Amino acid sequence: MDLQTLLHNLHEEVSCSVCMSPFTKPKILPCFHTFCLHCLNELQRTSGKHGEITCPECRRKFQVPGSGYPKDLPANFRMNSLLDVMAIQKCNVAGVKCGNCDKTSAQSFYCFKCCAFWCDDCIAAHNIIRANKDHRVLAIKEFQDQDIQDVLKRPVFCQIEHHESEELKFFCKNCENAICNTCAITLHEGHAKLLLQNVASERKSTLQSAMETQKEKALEMRNTITRLQSECNEIQEQVACVKKSAQSFIDNLMKVFEAKKQELFKEVEDKAQEVIERLVEQQSEVEYKLRRIETSIEERERFLKRSSNAEIVQFNTVFQEEVTGEGELVDCDRKELCHFVFFPNKLLMAKTNSEGVGSLKQIISQTKSRNSKAEGKGITEVTVGLEAQFVLTTRNAENEQCYEQCDIITVEIKNDNDRECATEAEVQDNKDGSYNISYFAKEAGTCQTSVMINGEHVIGSTFTVQVKPRQYKPVLSFGEEGSSAGMFSGPWGVAVNERYEIAVTDTPNSIVQIFSSDGTYLRSFGSKGDQEGEFDYPTGIAYLNNGNIVVADSHNNRLQIFTEQGEYLTQIGGEGNLDHQFNYPWGLSVDSDGNIIVADSDNKLIKIFTPSSQLLRKFGGGGLLVDPCHCIQKDQYFIVSDPGDHSIKVFNTDGDFLYKFGNEGEGDGEFNKPRCLSVDKAGHLMVCDRANDRVQVLELSGKLITTLKLMTGGSPVSIPVLSDGRIVVSFFRDHRIQIIK
Repeated sequence: MDLQTLLHNLHEEVSCSVCMSPFTKPKILPCFHTFCLHCLNELQRTSGKHGEITCPECRRKFQVPGSGYPKDLPANFRMNSLLDVMAIQKCNVAGVKCGNCDKTSAQSFYCFKCCAFWCDDCIAAHNIIRANKDHRVLAIKEFQDQDIQDVLKRPVFCQIEHHESEELKFFCKNCENAICNTCAITLHEGHAKLLLQNVASERKSTLQSAMETQKEKALEMRNTITRLQSECNEIQEQVACVKKSAQSFIDNLMKVFEAKKQELFKEVEDKAQEVIERLVEQQSEVEYKLRRIETSIEERERFLKRSSNAEIVQFNTVFQEEVTGEGELVDCDRKELCHFVFFPNKLLMAKTNSEGVGSLKQIISQTKSRNSKAEGKGITEVTVGLEAQFVLTTRNAENEQCYEQCDIITVEIKNDNDRECATEAEVQDNKDGSYNISYFAKEAGTCQTSVMINGEHVIGSTFTVQVKPRQYKPVLSFGEEGSSAGMFSGPWGVAVNERYEIAVTDTPNSIVQIFSSDGTYLRSFGSKGDQEGEFDYPTGIAYLNNGNIVVADSHNNRLQIFTEQGEYLTQIGGEGNLDHQFNYPWGLSVDSDGNIIVADSDNKLIKIFTPSSQLLRKFGGGGLLVDPCHCIQKDQYFIVSDPGDHSIKVFNTDGDFLYKFGNEGEGDGEFNKPRCLSVDKAGHLMVCDRANDRVQVLELSGKLITTLKLMTGGSPVSIPVLSDGRIVVSFFRDHRIQIIK
């Protein structure tokens, strides 16, 4: 970096990333990040770990040398030089403090030998001293670029008390420290010493050699990245092929459905036409007889008007017979008046919903092993909701472990009623002929586990598993009421990522705080307001698939998206009832495709957006939702908590309402203003039953599994699950976060 660029960016160069102020007593960590001594002291005090410190920038942990306190870390001498340069730059405006009398003055001098500032009163005394006659002194107002360069090249002085004016010139081999001449005579007498310049040259050579090795490794990694990228491209091509095959199959399926539909339409039309033709024939016959009767009536009416009494009496008998005969009704077949009703193939619909139109299999094109054995822990006894594992090992004919890979491994875990009682098993290939099998049991009782390769049972693969009921135990809580770092004033939403970081919306304080899973405060962002990066009552929060954080800024009627470090990126929405607007957005979650699910509370809708703010769909209108708070996706369902209706409502992925369960009350399966939802590792639905001060764990049908009474009066709101199965609960009224195992 050239001098002018350095001077232009100087304030940024000398600012501590923790306190955001110019460094005071800068100390450098082994990762080459620099911080103020007082900032490092505070970080160590907050963590409570003496002798260890975590870099606020890269999060690496280091052991502190010497006494274990940050004061024993190396000083950043170059940063001290930069601080002097900044003081020289700002001297005309703010003045500079004299190194002798501490007076701040704009009329100051700099001694390149003492590496100190002198005011115009003290410089005369400095120059009178005989030992200082060779010192180079220059008025700050006369500084040129070369003088700035000389300040940056100033020598490094000893940090030992009373040695501050002595340059470091030697290296003590016994103590592994750079020392000054006085240190060499006094504190390090009898120790082996070398010239600092020689030791530095040797170590520089060693470091350069190590860096060359690291460069070679970096090159190998880049080549690996290129290869992995190539493999990713191949996978994308395979994805395109799978999509094409699936699309072709579904298109053909739709053609079959369309053909069947047309057959059904033709059948009903043909049958209807037959009935209509018979009815038309009957109608024609009735119309013919009706015309005859009406004609006969007209003729007889004329006869009665025109004929004499003798004529009427003369034709009386014939007249009566003809009138009676012509009035006979047609016998219509009432069976023809049938109803046509369509009876759907419900079995086909249910089977399609449960099994889909096909499945995806990852096939390893390697030798199939028929001699395998299931063994290890987790075979006979597991606990509901906790991960169970065992090992499948390939064997040869002599029952010795071999290194063949299997094609397709499937695992069935069923209870006595032949019902699946565990999540789908995950199979991890260890690349040595063994496979780790893991699953989560969903209900207590006795289960039978079977392992198959290409549909064939392997040796000893069918065994009985006793599944114990799940027990919940609080293991950690952190937070208290307040507005300082690590304190809360009504924590609402909670989100977790794969690094076990916990992000919390501190609602009345209008900030987001981030903690480690042991409750250690890491960082925060946001403040009260309506500008970019500010909040007014933030509620819902979620981690996007790319690691960014989305926050529901409720009173500002918008969503805001940030980086993991809290840097503002963009926003979605604004106040209103249009598709892209919100009226009090509340809970947030992310669906299986990485899209954002928003409970638009006062608009009584659930809306789904892409991270780039495109609306994909909305549902819940027409009075289906009263006051939606949170919506999550589980398999092919969207599940919504509706505190206005004290119930949980279930929709399909198209947004069609399916059913609801729960009503207002304190009994099992009843709710009082339910808030956020989550699904645990066993696949059970967890509901924060806020006004009842409990969490209910249920099946998706609404059947209660268990109730967690965690903290009386705490008011649970949000309940995400860490990847290791631990549950995180926010308590709004108790201003605390609790972790449950």
